Amino acid sequence: MNTYKITKVLNNNVIICKHDDTEVVLVGKGIGFNKKTGMLIQDVDTIEKVFQLQNKSQQDHYLMLMDQTNEEEIRVVIESVQIILSHFNIENNESFIVSLTDHLIFALKRVKKGQLISNPFLSETKYSYPEAYQIAKRVVARLNLQLNVAFPEDEVGFIALHIASQIEDVSVENTKQVTELINRSVRLIEHDRQVRIDVTSLQYQRFIRHMHFLLQRLKKGERSTIELSFENLLKAQYPLCYNVAVKIIKMIQSQMDVEVYEAEVAYLTMHIQQLVRTSQQS
Repeated sequence: MNTYKITKVLNNNVIICKHDDTEVVLVGKGIGFNKKTGMLIQDVDTIEKVFQLQNKSQQDHYLMLMDQTNEEEIRVVIESVQIILSHFNIENNESFIVSLTDHLIFALKRVKKGQLISNPFLSETKYSYPEAYQIAKRVVARLNLQLNVAFPEDEVGFIALHIASQIEDVSVENTKQVTELINRSVRLIEHDRQVRIDVTSLQYQRFIRHMHFLLQRLKKGERSTIELSFENLLKAQYPLCYNVAVKIIKMIQSQMDVEVYEAEVAYLTMHIQQLVRTSQQS
């Protein structure tokens, strides 16, 4: 049976302890009730979650974060992280726990100072990672309610990117790169075809999904094929959309340093044409 020595009681549901010379955070309903620093506790049913960081640098950074804000904010942040971990069944990922905690604490500092950051990729994030976005939205609503702050929707997008990077097992920077490429592609279509794309439309969501699958294929080095006659038909029937597709593919090649085959231009042309047609009709 594990024994923990309490080093800090944050509230009735969250305490910080020492266990085998490692700092751990215990989360559980009523676990901190009537507890004081220095007391020993053992494994009990009230322990719902144990955050134990084995990596020394991660542990030090996490404890530094605990000193960056007040106990009420720490409680809500830890519970918010727990909501995300539980929903996606994420276990024992130290870097994700620390990076997400870091992001939430410093985002809180920014919003309290009125330092709001605009998220240019909000729409793309919302439709690229819908499940991550919904959980991030739930977390932000909870932060706003319990801490009496006013996070804008932009922050939902930033948190969703953190979650998505973990779910898809890629870095946050990689996830941002994908979202940025999609955003730039949409802006390019709007500029060249002189349309305002309806980001609530079904065609927009289909375009986002296609771009994701396209970028995934390129990263894996997979090759798509298409009948040459059909490709030539698309080029002849939708020359303006085809030219936009070529520009987007060239941009992707430059940013990702990958080879892109002609078939991808053709498939992208179809999605661009449908997206433009829908936007012109709305």
